[in-house]
Amino acid sequence: MRMAIIAGLMAVGVLAGCGGAEDAEPMSPEEANRVVEMAVPSACTDACDAKYYQCYFGGGDPYYCNSYRAFCISQCPP
Repeated sequence: MRMAIIAGLMAVGVLAGCGGAEDAEPMSPEEANRVVEMAVPSACTDACDAKYYQCYFGGGDPYYCNSYRAFCISQCPP
């Protein structure tokens, strides 16, 4: 019985056009490059992560390692 109700609700949703993907607004090349730069970590961030892993997996205090990583990343250029 429950499956029939769920199937009916899904059919109504499909017929009503609910849940479809909307078209994305076109981006300018400058905006697309900015999005990619924000998504890809920089060399500075990678270095901070490497130091964090050395600290954390080397037996350091997790609170200190997290604090140092946050400080290190805050010193990276934008």
